[in-house]
Amino acid sequence: MKINPMRFITALLLLLLLTLSPLAAQDAAPSSASGVDVEITAADGKVLYGSYFAVDGDAKAVILLHELYTNRSSWTPLVQPLLDSGFKVLAVDLRGYGKTKGKINWKTAQQDTVAWADWLKTQSGVQSIETVGSSMGANLALNGCAAISGCLGAVALSPGLNYFGVSTTDAVQEGFPTLIIYADRDTYPKDDVPKMKELGGDAIELLVYTGRTHGVGLFKDHEELAGTIVSWLAAR
Repeated sequence: MKINPMRFITALLLLLLLTLSPLAAQDAAPSSASGVDVEITAADGKVLYGSYFAVDGDAKAVILLHELYTNRSSWTPLVQPLLDSGFKVLAVDLRGYGKTKGKINWKTAQQDTVAWADWLKTQSGVQSIETVGSSMGANLALNGCAAISGCLGAVALSPGLNYFGVSTTDAVQEGFPTLIIYADRDTYPKDDVPKMKELGGDAIELLVYTGRTHGVGLFKDHEELAGTIVSWLAAR
């Protein structure tokens, strides 16, 4: 049988293309940890920036609020575990930090948390919202959950009763599920968290580590912490 060289080459190229296509598609697919930059405009006209990590389908969503002198990237140890467990994740830059920049205004930052929640509720597949914060962001997470309609709960790393005029007294008395994580010799939490527990009662669960480590630094000291937080959020 005589073989047409052109047809043979064409068939070979087609076979090669079909063989490599799945691999090419896999290489081109974005990593699950590649967030999309998003922005919203606050009530006072300030543009706020964040990263949104959206898994497919319906899922719970988590807002991440960073601590002082950092930005949204400080949540790297927690983002992928949340995505792996099927959460949608929004990590934001607070006023005065990261891409948001500008002047620090903690009173207005509390309103920003609610504005971010309002934006998040409009995103496809978002079933509910929980908040997670570290240090100053922990206070914002607590007050944010108290102010966000339908918030299922909050995780607070190294919170305080009053950081820079942001009091959490009223929030912890609201009765929403709360997990507070801190080190037993950390300057402010060591005194404030027991008082917060008295105010919040059974609604507050405590995870206490030994030492002085503050905020997101606890992820470095305790490899299991991210998984603990994800499990707690998933149980709400």
